Amino acid sequence: MVSEEKIRQLAYAIWEQEGRPEGKAMEHYFRARQILEQDELSNVIELPSPPRSKELPAPHPGAEEPPKKSTRRSAAKKKE
Repeated sequence: MVSEEKIRQLAYAIWEQEGRPEGKAMEHYFRARQILEQDELSNVIELPSPPRSKELPAPHPGAEEPPKKSTRRSAAKKKE
């Protein structure tokens, strides 16, 4: 979020740059706010997309391996 102080400072700079005209304070304020908000949005950091491959990366040396799924059926299911 853009601070009021930054908006006022930029609006003042715009006012001075335009030769200090009278009656344009609101125009300068809204133009300054728009400029700062667009600048803030363009500075947003974009995170990289996750890899598209369904393969998992190889674990680094010394990492624990995840437990394997059991292929044995439970005793209750064997009776059926």
